[in-house]
Amino acid sequence: MYKKILVPLDGSELAEKALDHAEKLAETFDAEVILLQVVAFMPIYGAPELVVPFVVDEKQQEAAEKYLTHLAEELKKSGLKVTTKVKVGMQVAGEIIDFAKESGVDLIVMCTHGRSGITRWVLGSVAHKVLTRAETPILLVHLRR
Repeated sequence: MYKKILVPLDGSELAEKALDHAEKLAETFDAEVILLQVVAFMPIYGAPELVVPFVVDEKQQEAAEKYLTHLAEELKKSGLKVTTKVKVGMQVAGEIIDFAKESGVDLIVMCTHGRSGITRWVLGSVAHKVLTRAETPILLVHLRR
């Protein structure tokens, strides 16, 4: 049923809680687990004649690759097929949705941070955006801190 399971991660311990669920599903369905982290663009403020309006911090991208590689190695010890991908973009939810569609992902497994009120309004909810916009089935894990 599930052959490719996508787990979007943001580097937080809470987001990593989705790995337990993805691991069990991958074992059950002999599925590949794809670990994804989206590195957000950083706006440059200054003269309007700047040709490049956004810069990606290369160290941040390298750190994301190293982080995902470490997690992938841990999952591979269980005999799972694991790949990693770092994407760069402004809209994290949009990048997750696009990647899932382009890669033929069968299921997205992710945690919600459980923000509410003003925090959710200010920061937005990546999980909510993915849930309401993705065509791919989603297992959304809600955990309290």
